[in-house]
Amino acid sequence: MKTILSAGGEALTIEYTQSGNQYEVAVNDQTRTIQLLSVSDEALTLLVEGKPLHVHVASDGTRTLVAIAGQVYEFTQVQERKSQTRQREAGRLDPQVRSPMPGKILQVLVAEGATVESGEALVLLEAMKMENTLSAEGTARVKKVHVTPGDLVELGQILVELEFTEPAVA
Repeated sequence: MKTILSAGGEALTIEYTQSGNQYEVAVNDQTRTIQLLSVSDEALTLLVEGKPLHVHVASDGTRTLVAIAGQVYEFTQVQERKSQTRQREAGRLDPQVRSPMPGKILQVLVAEGATVESGEALVLLEAMKMENTLSAEGTARVKKVHVTPGDLVELGQILVELEFTEPAVA
């Protein structure tokens, strides 16, 4: 999973993979192994380089505040400016809609067999007291829905599978 955040005007590229409760995290090409020890409302306990780290998180939807060891950091999500045509040219339409973070499914907004348009909402996910709408990348048919409201999901878990009706350009 890859995301780009902005902190203090600086863009941070964050890539991570998950195996159970362990994450391999690269921030601007500096890699660390982090273990998730506990999660509660707006707080995490992580094991970083063998030391426990308590992290408090609060978000208002447009920005996220993270408090670590008495320091507060403010992050905003950087939107990648790629048109759908460019995504299709690069063959990047992903038929598997995955959870971007651990959370709880609030609503499933589509049914198997339904046709969805680009940008149409598929699933509403609550994570760290934020609601996240996961949408279709292109016109598609809903092949399989893997979750129901109330399900707890993990980072990277497949939520919905799509079949794109407009093939990607090679």
